Amino acid sequence: MLRSYNPPIKRTAFFVSILTACLVSTTAAQGPASRGLDSIRAERLREKVTYLASEQLKGRGNGTYELNLAAEYIAGIFARNGLKPAGDNGGYYQHFDIYSSRLGSKNDLRIQGASDADLNLKVRTDFIPELWSLSGTANGPLQLIEDDGTSRPDLKGKIAVEAEDRIVSDDPEFPATAAEERRLQDAGAIAVIILQSETDRGGGRMITLAENFRDDLPVRLTAMATTGMPDYPNIPALVVSADAGRQVISALHRPQSRVTATITVDVERKIHPTQNVLGLIEGSNPSLKAEVMIVGAHYDHDGEAYGQIWYGADDNGSGTAALLELAEAFGNGSVPPARSILLCAWAGEEKGLLGSRYYVHHPFFPLNRTAAMFQMDMIGRNEEHGENKSQQIPEERPSENTNTLNVLGSVFSPDLKAVISSMNNQANLTLHFRYDFGAEDLMRRSDQWSFLQKGVPAIFFFTGLHPDYHTPRDTPDKINYTKLEKITRLVYLSALQVASTTSRPQFVKAAPAAAH
Repeated sequence: MLRSYNPPIKRTAFFVSILTACLVSTTAAQGPASRGLDSIRAERLREKVTYLASEQLKGRGNGTYELNLAAEYIAGIFARNGLKPAGDNGGYYQHFDIYSSRLGSKNDLRIQGASDADLNLKVRTDFIPELWSLSGTANGPLQLIEDDGTSRPDLKGKIAVEAEDRIVSDDPEFPATAAEERRLQDAGAIAVIILQSETDRGGGRMITLAENFRDDLPVRLTAMATTGMPDYPNIPALVVSADAGRQVISALHRPQSRVTATITVDVERKIHPTQNVLGLIEGSNPSLKAEVMIVGAHYDHDGEAYGQIWYGADDNGSGTAALLELAEAFGNGSVPPARSILLCAWAGEEKGLLGSRYYVHHPFFPLNRTAAMFQMDMIGRNEEHGENKSQQIPEERPSENTNTLNVLGSVFSPDLKAVISSMNNQANLTLHFRYDFGAEDLMRRSDQWSFLQKGVPAIFFFTGLHPDYHTPRDTPDKINYTKLEKITRLVYLSALQVASTTSRPQFVKAAPAAAH
């Protein structure tokens, strides 16, 4: 079982302010904070979850009309409660485009100098473009990448070739090859060839990659990416099978070899316009209102497939409903805190944190003025799963978790752990500060990870996995609304405290070794 990381507590200005807040909490509970707290009710949460996870919204799949209906519902509640629009052109929507891809008819790969005769490789069998590849033609010498990944080789005018087995990543929600291809492009490469793992000689993964280009898949099975994002490469990029890759590597290792290639990539993108929904509670302090406390929840899910709806009541109707309750608690008639609070409903989370990744590249407030971020994702159920010793995950029984909440990310900000622990004196939940490392990468599988990567203190509120996760059985009747009310109140109190305190929580770098 993963031990909780308990770093020595520094008596920072932020920590002292939390102690002060504890001393005056009884008085504060009788003021505006109490009115906001009392507005958060289980029956209202039930109403919101029931709509979000209804047949009408058909699972809120990315790129669908039903996801747009959910966005309208969220923006309507923001507007009714007096939140200021924080999206594009004076509206609540932060627009961005996601896309799926289809193979065109002109894909071609010819390699010269690898053998006595040119290698003329076949698409879908010997090679496949990356989903995010730029369409176009590249011609040049091949350069095998064998550096340690920390330096930047000179690849100007060259086609980079790298074995897939060498590529490592600490981000499970972003394709490792895309990040590496971007690194190689920044080093001057005009195209990239990824050589498939030697362990896949049967070509199974090539078949899987080709499936990404099918145009008859349901939304939940359709791979998607975001346009105009600097994380992706803007050059032709493709994957070559293990069998063909062995010939290429053998040729590149020959003394004085000159191996060149002509690559043509033809990938057709189908654009799906989508949006984050952003509502602002402007701060009251003339200087601190330029800083922001962000509270977010993704509102997309898996949509429908093969006559069934993936309702997504817990994932993430629960977090979205809580976000809307916070709009009402912070909204009309409430006294705003010193800092601003930005409520964010993210799209594209199920496709790789696409909405929050877009936001951190296009923030409404600069990231260096973002005090902290709270993410609410799957906060409505009682944790239930078996033990996974290799991932340091204990067995959890639902009967023992009717009042429990996992809090992930406190290892990166002990200050936020202090806030949440203090505010829980009023919420009275059983808190587990855990799952920061290992644990099936839970820490990096929701939108807080986009902010942690940028050095913003961020927390993931999560009641845990259960057998209905990502199935059509994730329905509103299975939500623990009493617990959901308490969690929403805890997030309200904690966000209010961060937004009201003069000093800011600190971000600290942490590694798995620190947890032992």
